[in-house]
Amino acid sequence: MNEPIQSEAFRNRIKKIGTVPRVIWLAYVGAVPLYLCVAYMLFGARAGISNPLTIPFVIICLLTAALAPYMPRQLLPDSRLRELLNRQYPPDATLSLEEQRLLAIVSVFFVPFIIRLAFNESIALYGLVLAFSSRSVAVLVPFAIASLILNLMVPYPLQMALKRIASLGLQAGAVPTQPG
Repeated sequence: MNEPIQSEAFRNRIKKIGTVPRVIWLAYVGAVPLYLCVAYMLFGARAGISNPLTIPFVIICLLTAALAPYMPRQLLPDSRLRELLNRQYPPDATLSLEEQRLLAIVSVFFVPFIIRLAFNESIALYGLVLAFSSRSVAVLVPFAIASLILNLMVPYPLQMALKRIASLGLQAGAVPTQPG
């Protein structure tokens, strides 16, 4: 994959593909402050009761946070990426073969992207369950912060695809790293 990828058709398709993950990312990130607002409206700022589920939920959250970055590689192994890179695509007057390959790869990174966001957001949901059982919004705050930070660190599918292609020892050409 050595030739530069600079066609206007490719840039337009990447821009369209990039819009959906941004909206989904915003929905996942935006849900966390909503959880905080709901918990605050229900319980106010009062102190909650001690909850025996706190330690198990913290352990589950730590495991979830540790596993989330590895999910894309588990869902999309290197052998599948190599298969996509070696596939023959029908001729397209507007896109080169390299651009077609990259678009195919970016599109398969969409599901791992969503699953990683869901893993990270589940941490806030665990905190919300603890907040309801403790009747305190304060219990939710560290879980919400962790969830937000982790989701802010999730790369978009194009960046994930470029990084994985590079890890396979291949070049993606002069592909724009931003979809716009």
